[in-house]
Amino acid sequence: MNALTAKLTEKIRSVPKIQRYRYFWIAVSCAMFLGPLAVLPGLAGNTDLCGKLCMRRFYLYFPGMSWDDLFMHVSVALIGVVAFFVIITFTFFFGRIWCSFICPVGGFSELVSRMLGDRWKIEYRGLPQVQIRYGYLAVYMGLLPLLGVSACTLCNFITVPRFVEALSGGFVGLAFIFSTVGLVNLSLLFLLGFFASKGRAYCQFLCPIGAIDGLVNRLGAKFRFTHHIRVDKQRCTGCTECAKKCMCGAIKMVDKVAVVDQFSCMSCHDCVDACDWNAIEWTTAPRNKTPKRVKRGIQIHPEPQWQAVVRMRPKPAPTARVIHWGRVVNGVIVAGFSVFLFATAVWLH
Repeated sequence: MNALTAKLTEKIRSVPKIQRYRYFWIAVSCAMFLGPLAVLPGLAGNTDLCGKLCMRRFYLYFPGMSWDDLFMHVSVALIGVVAFFVIITFTFFFGRIWCSFICPVGGFSELVSRMLGDRWKIEYRGLPQVQIRYGYLAVYMGLLPLLGVSACTLCNFITVPRFVEALSGGFVGLAFIFSTVGLVNLSLLFLLGFFASKGRAYCQFLCPIGAIDGLVNRLGAKFRFTHHIRVDKQRCTGCTECAKKCMCGAIKMVDKVAVVDQFSCMSCHDCVDACDWNAIEWTTAPRNKTPKRVKRGIQIHPEPQWQAVVRMRPKPAPTARVIHWGRVVNGVIVAGFSVFLFATAVWLH
């Protein structure tokens, strides 16, 4: 028993401080939003994140929709609308703190995934995330309403609270989980959550809030006074450790220098913890382009030139490409499962 406790303690101590802090707040958020407690939804008279707390439906356009309909949708989910704009405003100035430190839905999937071994994990990070994410966002915001498919049909903001409720023996949770819609959503939770590498594939591909948050994150990163994950290319050694650690697959190596895709970055700080050269940091851009010398004869190290948005160079001439069969298999799995989910959603409707 003592050996097990010592091993667990050592494992916890090996986790970087900021990640322990992040996991702590995710756990607190899960306790406050999910399960038997559900304190915060309870203040609004809810047991889940729907109704007044819904952040995922008011901006959808339905055929024949008028301004009065929009105002009605906003008034029905007023708390969720206010929370949505607070989240994206905070993202503009400080990065995606909601997604990485607070969100109980994505956070719950990540915590479960992190506790499981990597042997059976599916690696999604190599897939074309931006194309899949915003392609699905277009389907979610345009095609599904046009077909009359409810936005609630494929929604983790329903599935995760109901799943946690079912684990505690709640009848409503059990009824949802064993329904047809519940089984489809539970499969989605397992494939893109629990058994996904790092546990955040649903957040990266299918979460509309995450997709909109990514757009705001990319916009905010263009301004020098905002805090975002930035790279100092003069310090970067091209070791790829940050890219391996990134739970979102948001870091690519361009000319042996790390480049952060702000559309996908969640500001989780994993990359900062992984870099031994202080080449990547959650910070503002340097204020002074030419630091002044403070005293004659003293060497002043140049201020890091933190960059959040980097313009890609023209692609080199095409060379022989290596087929990464793991990525091909992942792509087939995701494409097939997406077609299955869409067909199921239409059929259920």
